[in-house]
Amino acid sequence: MVQAVSSAISALQALGRKMGVTANNVANSTTSGFKKSRASSVDVVKGNMGGGTRLGEISEDRSQGPAISTGSATDLAISGEGYFIVAGQNGDTYYTRDGQFDFDQQGRLVDSYGNVLQGWAMDPESGELSGSMGDIISTMQISSDEDGPGNLLSVSVGDDGVVAGTYSNGTSVDLFQTGMARFTNPAGLDKIGNNLYTATAESGDALTGVSGSNGLGRIIPPSLEGSNVDLAEEMTNLMLLQRNYQANLKVIETENDMKGDVLNIIS
Repeated sequence: MVQAVSSAISALQALGRKMGVTANNVANSTTSGFKKSRASSVDVVKGNMGGGTRLGEISEDRSQGPAISTGSATDLAISGEGYFIVAGQNGDTYYTRDGQFDFDQQGRLVDSYGNVLQGWAMDPESGELSGSMGDIISTMQISSDEDGPGNLLSVSVGDDGVVAGTYSNGTSVDLFQTGMARFTNPAGLDKIGNNLYTATAESGDALTGVSGSNGLGRIIPPSLEGSNVDLAEEMTNLMLLQRNYQANLKVIETENDMKGDVLNIIS
């Protein structure tokens, strides 16, 4: 009897944690770039008899989410492998699939949390990348020998990740090349919240490049990658978890009834 209760309690604990994972998937079904998680259970063996179950691995499903057109020039989705690179206010580097960017008051292209999208400045004359990777910052004014000074009117991003500015003097200039990163073992990335990841020894160092190169996917503007959560699947999982939870509660209830019967017989 004790074995039955112990097994049922272990199942309730594992099921509770699996419900938490499923609930988090449901809560983020509309979160841009969100990747759902899956929790497995493993049996616990005690001697020659099963000893119940426990929560096994919680893994992330990194399958592609749908590209959702938004009409916002600075919304970017990635089709294929890779992550956007952003710099936090603390100077740390993060990686994300959430491409919802916009310019802040300082002209920096930032995500919803103020992290700055990283890329390479482009030489306006040669179109070549210039210097090392850094913050993408809009150039508000530009001067041309032929057209004179001009103020920034609009910004566009191509599927090659090039950020171009159009100015009031009629000049269109390629300003920045959006940087991207991939990892030899993306499963080893540390998920820290706010759709951000950090590199670890397990993930390996970031392999950087530009859209469509070095094994990286292509950027899809103006779009966002939707969550890869399938709500119908998650609700089905919740119902199965609920039934299993109720079944294990019934095991405990039955065991208590059997104890009562034994005590009545003894007395």
